[in-house]
Amino acid sequence: MTEQQPTKSSLERTLDLTVSAAQLKADTETILRKRAKTAKVHGFRQGKVPMTMVRQMYGAQAYMDAMNNLLNKAYEEAVQAAQLKVAGAPTIEPKGEIKDDVDPQFTATVEVFPEVEVPDLSDVELKRFTCEVTDAEVDKTIEIMRKQRATFEEEADGVAAAEKRVTIDFVGKLNGEPFDGGSAKDFAFVIGAGQMLPDFEKAVDGMKTGEKKTFEMTFPADYVQHLAGKTVEFEVELKKVENAKLPEVDAAFAEKLGITEGVEKMREEIANNLKREVKARIPQQTKDGVMNALNAAAKFDLPKALVADEQKAMADAFVQNMTARGMQKPEKPLPVELFKDGAERRIRLGLLIDALVQKENLAPTEEEVDAHIAELAASYENPEEVKQWFKSDRYRMSDARAFVLENKVTEWALSKGKTTEEKVEFDKLMGAN
Repeated sequence: MTEQQPTKSSLERTLDLTVSAAQLKADTETILRKRAKTAKVHGFRQGKVPMTMVRQMYGAQAYMDAMNNLLNKAYEEAVQAAQLKVAGAPTIEPKGEIKDDVDPQFTATVEVFPEVEVPDLSDVELKRFTCEVTDAEVDKTIEIMRKQRATFEEEADGVAAAEKRVTIDFVGKLNGEPFDGGSAKDFAFVIGAGQMLPDFEKAVDGMKTGEKKTFEMTFPADYVQHLAGKTVEFEVELKKVENAKLPEVDAAFAEKLGITEGVEKMREEIANNLKREVKARIPQQTKDGVMNALNAAAKFDLPKALVADEQKAMADAFVQNMTARGMQKPEKPLPVELFKDGAERRIRLGLLIDALVQKENLAPTEEEVDAHIAELAASYENPEEVKQWFKSDRYRMSDARAFVLENKVTEWALSKGKTTEEKVEFDKLMGAN
């Protein structure tokens, strides 16, 4: 075995492999004799088939099995001798023609993991995002709750408008024919609540009670597959318009929310809930920015095999997500090239975080993981039960450790870079995820 210079990429290595012709012959014979013990041929008892017939029937396969076993052994020994940290399976090619009684020569081409240098972040601009919950956010939340609990009163000769509930009959046609799920009678929805597609709501807005209307609408490109991007025709009849009557914000309203101590206690509870939501979301926004910066700062080549595997995994996950959302599975496999950038980012960050764990001692401690789980459990009625739920499943515990690790990496990066604080509007933060 000799290790040669890298070719094609900085991570590619070639290894010379030699298989003993004598050992190959002996191993082939051993495999054939084992096969002969169970061989079955008409006219012969099991295990009594002549070796000449066994060689004719199984010789080629026995030779290949022996060759593969010896090649695998030679490859493992070569990798160990060269002290390579291999990424992915090798490509093994013969050197010239394989001849009887001549030791076969092969070349194994393989990729190795890169030497990961922790990047210097001293000149990298990073942001730590913050978000404040004020009385204005509490007021907006209460207003949403009022709308969710609204009652409706019919409006004589009503006109459809934002925040009014309308009742309609409609028929949707594709190429002149009704399509599945495109028709309904006495269907009620609140204009502006997002229950219907914006273009559909826009067409209904302004209609009068008893009015009929026909209009065309194009479905979004990411809609269910049989309608995605298609232009259809809708026939709509507006049957009823109702005005919303919102409940008063008083003790009775608070009690319906399960708070018996009155309005001020309700506002306090809402504020605390909003703060918990902000605390859950704002670190993720900071983390995303840091990870993007680390990805850009990391300068090392990636093993093609790892990227290819990740591309395939991402493509498979995308299809699974589509089917889980009720969309039809694509007839052809998705081009993995679509996921190349995302796969490279995941692999690069994974390798970099592994290096940081080793070089900066960032591995999560059990105490840190327990503290994270306790924080999650605190918002539930029975925190101890939630803690046990986490600890009873190794996958949930793995996710918890990964979360703590990412937070530690984020804090490490923020301590090394040019970090500034930036406020995020509450509404923008809530719409980010």
